[in-house]
Amino acid sequence: MHITAIVPAAGMGTRLGSAVPKQFIELKGKPVLIYSLEVLDEAEGIADIIVSGSAPGVPVIKDLLHAFHIKKVIDVVEGGDERIQSVRNAFNRIGSADYVLIHDAVRPFITRGAVEKVIRAGISHGAAISAIPVTDTVKSVDANGVVVRNVDRRGLWLAQTPQVFRYSVLARAYEAYDKHPVAVTDESGMVESMGVRVKTVAGSIFNIKITKDEDLSLALLIARTA
Repeated sequence: MHITAIVPAAGMGTRLGSAVPKQFIELKGKPVLIYSLEVLDEAEGIADIIVSGSAPGVPVIKDLLHAFHIKKVIDVVEGGDERIQSVRNAFNRIGSADYVLIHDAVRPFITRGAVEKVIRAGISHGAAISAIPVTDTVKSVDANGVVVRNVDRRGLWLAQTPQVFRYSVLARAYEAYDKHPVAVTDESGMVESMGVRVKTVAGSIFNIKITKDEDLSLALLIARTA
């Protein structure tokens, strides 16, 4: 059973407003990217890892891999302007794999247990994602910010990563996407658009994605108390 992990790390952090791309910002002296790479490096079942970075970020990533002794990364490829292209560029470099795990570089607080749980579900179902149920009241609003209606939150989940797919499923999804591009924000959406049923695995509220200033503040707090 060969599982390759893909970590897209090509973002420029424009929404964060930082001069340093968010994946390279340090939390307690360690770059955000390294947090998840260390977990994937130690996770049982992960055979190898491919990281995608921006053109100027590729050499930075390679230096970090050496400095933090990450052993399973076999390639660092140049990503694209969008996340979906960065993942695909890495996917195209896979030599042979049975399953593919995808994890956002800017979700630093995954655990080995969480990774292995999603892997087991991915193997059982062919496609699985980490996600958390919506617990807040959800409201639909109009263009002026006025509430139109309340939305029943039962059955609503917030998608996270890791996400695991059978290699053949993801390959077919890319072929279908090339013929009929659909608006998706992650690989699960692309797979779902083919009619594939994706299994959800309960994730963690601590598995935050660093996108805005307040996310970074929360990440610093989590890192200090971990």
